[in-house]
Amino acid sequence: MEQQQPGAYQWDFVTPGLPDGAFQHAPGFSPTPMELRVMLLAHLRPKADSLVWDVGGGTGALALEIARLMPQGVVHTLERDPEAIELLERNRKRFGIANLQIHAGAAPDDLPSLPGPPDRVLLEVGRPLGDVLRQVWQVLLPAGRLVISTASLEGLVDATDTLAQLEAKDVQVVQATVHRMQRRGSQAKLAAAEPLFLIAAERS
Repeated sequence: MEQQQPGAYQWDFVTPGLPDGAFQHAPGFSPTPMELRVMLLAHLRPKADSLVWDVGGGTGALALEIARLMPQGVVHTLERDPEAIELLERNRKRFGIANLQIHAGAAPDDLPSLPGPPDRVLLEVGRPLGDVLRQVWQVLLPAGRLVISTASLEGLVDATDTLAQLEAKDVQVVQATVHRMQRRGSQAKLAAAEPLFLIAAERS
């Protein structure tokens, strides 16, 4: 990890789950809620020296969480939106993370530009998912793990159907919804974040 610069965000705990407010935001871009990040990381199971692909980097919240947990490994994140890339770079510098590499491009066309082969892959892409998933599966190392996150039922069906065709092992599907208490004056209520489908699988 890079030496922390004055004013850089300081997080002294070994657990995953950086607070959402620690990440810089931009209009249209917000980090995956902390509780969902922890769940995604638990299913990804990165090793200390893993080579991870994060396809669809967004704010970089997940990629940064992964990178800080595996100091001997490296995360390569692929993102197509220039504004998201700028935000990713700001967040990378904010946390002083050296083992996160940002690549401009879109899946599946630019997947071959990522260094590999990976032993862990995180897919945060919309439809059509099948083409991306098949291309990733071809380069994923044996016993490598893949975690897909999608907010749509169509994405869930697409992912599970494709994984069945690929004869993936240990396929797990979880629907996760985070409710957080919010207070307005004397009133308190539980507000729900967008539900997320998590699909995890392992290659033979």
